[in-house]
Amino acid sequence: MTLLDLKGIETGYGKIPVLHSVDLRVDENEMVALIGPNGAGKTSLAKAAFGLLPAMRGSISFDGEDLTGATTARRIHLGMAMAPQVENTFPELTVDDNLLTSFSTLAPEDSAAAVENAYALFPRLAERRRQSARTLSGGERQMLAFACASGTKPRFLLLDEPTTGLAPTIVHSLVERIVEFKDGGASILWIIEENPLEVLPYVDRVYVLSNGTVKAETKAEDLLSEEALRTLFFGLEE
Repeated sequence: MTLLDLKGIETGYGKIPVLHSVDLRVDENEMVALIGPNGAGKTSLAKAAFGLLPAMRGSISFDGEDLTGATTARRIHLGMAMAPQVENTFPELTVDDNLLTSFSTLAPEDSAAAVENAYALFPRLAERRRQSARTLSGGERQMLAFACASGTKPRFLLLDEPTTGLAPTIVHSLVERIVEFKDGGASILWIIEENPLEVLPYVDRVYVLSNGTVKAETKAEDLLSEEALRTLFFGLEE
């Protein structure tokens, strides 16, 4: 069953569209990747899905409900969450307070449990729970952003390039945690810029975005197995 469904989406900044008639869907308990070069419109698509950019044309629905003109708060209420690539933590708040702020809609006992679950998931964050987020490394901030976004157990999670610029060991650990979250029943849309070979083995389908339009939709296994596609999209060869 389709959970998130974008049809014919056109959106942009001011009156200038950067996405043109984009169709994209994410089914229940599915992991979908969105790839494309810098400036392709990937982050704009993420913002449109969450109502942070208005849809000039087209429609957006979640679990059958039309959200085209709905607020971001309504989308979150329905079980959508996002971990942006940048500005994804409150830099002056401690790790503890970042988590508590993210879980503020939960009952107090559930919020406390969600914080402890986050620390069990990422022991490194537990070691830094009294530090402000601005003092964390890039990898630690991405861990915190994922913990904040996933801690309320949303049905759908959008990840905007969470592994960009991270050390290989951190990438591997973060990918494992994200896959575990998906295996728990969530649906994920993952915007990939770096580390495609680390992520794509766990992905069901891939959308290729370029110049604001979807150029291809393919199974991840086909993208990985076809040398021509690997070279075209990633410049990767065996």
